Formats: sequence, structure tokens, C-alpha cells
Amino acid sequence: MSGFWQSVKKYLVVNADVPSSMFNPGTYRKPSPGSQPKYIPKVTEQSDISNNYYYQRDVRRNYPRVAMFNQADVVAMLTMPEKPALDAPIQEKVQQADKGDSKTQEVTATSKSANLPSLPEAVRSLEKPMFSESQLPPLPGKAYKYTVSESPVHPDEPGVYFPVYNVQ
Repeated sequence: MSGFWQSVKKYLVVNADVPSSMFNPGTYRKPSPGSQPKYIPKVTEQSDISNNYYYQRDVRRNYPRVAMFNQADVVAMLTMPEKPALDAPIQEKVQQADKGDSKTQEVTATSKSANLPSLPEAVRSLEKPMFSESQLPPLPGKAYKYTVSESPVHPDEPGVYFPVYNVQ
């Protein structure tokens, strides 16, 4: 401001110590908006749209899914806790099926469950009981406690402007 306007300001302004409304840009906006580095989004497997469908990403609608088991399924899980290995395909059956021969045999779930005992017999035949006084069944409705891991998921890298932490 020139000397003339400073003398005019002394006589017209109530408080001459108040600065004018025109701030010095060097002291007004630090850091200035244009000096921010360009935001670089992290490229992760979850940010790739292929093989990452919306219904899998949408946690708001991630409701528990109902699983239904019949008695044969429960007996099969109790008697055979390990899944058996799949048999190698027999080339003759494949060739006969290609020719249109209807003599190929298909193993169905009903034929597998025909060999299994009933549910009470399967529970009685277990080597050790499923639950005892020291090993009780889980309580329903118990809230899950989340724990924050000590190590960060991503190390500090340029372009990351928010804290990233892993919840287990």
C-alpha cells in the first residue's frame, strides 16, 4: 500500500492495526492447493473388477447364507472327516460314452449314502466323543472380537495419504 493510502487509512479506519482483507498469498494458504502431489490410488487385487463381482464386494448385503444338511450328509461328515481322493477316469468308460453306449455306470450320491449307518449309530461309533466336560460345544450368539494386527498391510509409500491397517 502506498504512503498516501496509509495516511487516508489512519483517518478513516476505527482500528488501524487490523489488516486489510487482501491477505498475502504466501502466508494465507500453506500449502497452496495446487502444490499437493497427485493422488495415486493403490492397485490391489480387490480394485481389479475382473473376478471381483459386486455381490462379493458389497459388505452391506453380506448376509449369512443358510446351509442345509440332511441326515446322510451329517453321517458322511462324521464318519469320513477327510475327503476321499477322486478316482482317475477310466478311458474305456469315456470311449463307450462317446459311442453312445448306455452301459456306463454313474455313481450317485444316493448309492454312496446307502452304505452309511444311521445318525445315532454314527455318533455311537465315534472313537472319542465330540464334546465332553472339558471340550464344550460353542455357544451361539457370541460376538466376534476383532484384533488389529501390529504390522501395517502396506508400507509407507509415496501417494498413500491415509493410514492402512489390517484387521484380523
